[in-house]
Amino acid sequence: MFNFIASLFGYIMKFIYDLVQNYGLAIILFTFLIKIILIPLTIKQQKSLEKTQELQPLMQELQRKYGNDQQRFALEYQKLLKEKNMSMASGMGCTSCLLQLLQFPIIIGLFYMMANPLTHILKLPAEEIDKYEQNLNTYYAEQAIEEAQKQAEISGETLTSGEIAEIYSGDYLNGYRYTELVVADQENLFNMDFLGINLGDIASQDRTNYVLYIIPALCVIVTLISLQLSSAETKKMQEQMKSSQKDENGEEIPMPNMAVMNIMMPFLTGYIAFIAPQGLGLYWTVNNLLQLIQMFVIRIIKKNKEKKSTGIIQ
Repeated sequence: MFNFIASLFGYIMKFIYDLVQNYGLAIILFTFLIKIILIPLTIKQQKSLEKTQELQPLMQELQRKYGNDQQRFALEYQKLLKEKNMSMASGMGCTSCLLQLLQFPIIIGLFYMMANPLTHILKLPAEEIDKYEQNLNTYYAEQAIEEAQKQAEISGETLTSGEIAEIYSGDYLNGYRYTELVVADQENLFNMDFLGINLGDIASQDRTNYVLYIIPALCVIVTLISLQLSSAETKKMQEQMKSSQKDENGEEIPMPNMAVMNIMMPFLTGYIAFIAPQGLGLYWTVNNLLQLIQMFVIRIIKKNKEKKSTGIIQ
């Protein structure tokens, strides 16, 4: 399934890349496109949150009527949710992480695409990729022979034909986890340079190149800010619900606590950006920057609606 997603993304990425001739800019534009595609879900999520807030007075009224009969309260509450076309999860304010969860199939598909750009972006046939890999392996073998000959000359020896054949038979790409990235870079098939960072490089495989730490660090910071801000309204809504959500024993029903997720998620994204091609971290960073902008726009629109409803704006 993920190969199919990667292949689909590859067609889109290739189209954008051919237009802008810059891999980093192509990823940024691709991120904008994904954000636009997810706008209907974003609107649905926002409407769900608004419905949940509107539900509070009605739910409190049910609590006043059936506070001593929790079974009746639960039944009436379910009826109320059904009338409002809401699920129990949305009624408890659990919609804030929906789009974050939807990002995972996208992220995995992008990982497959970026780790195998020759297959998924350039759409090269497997035979041609194998040919490139064999040529590159031969190049590394020739370099190894040259080095071995230099060492042999220093010691006053010469390489035998058997030793040369053995060096030629070595698999010099076996040490690379993502051979397509190596081939694309060495054969100049795909320019992945962006602001001095090779978006095909992987920080975990080149830990002395501290430039590669920039994108994973930005990924952690931006994701942390985004999640903290996006959870603010949900937390406020859950606080309002605590007084009215009680079980049959009269005890408060525990509300979902997103604090752990809001802390773990940024470091998870940073770790993925650390072990994956830099382009994936760039996507996630830009995506969360757009998420921040989106939240501010929604807040402005919401404030304007509230002002209109109170008659401040005529």
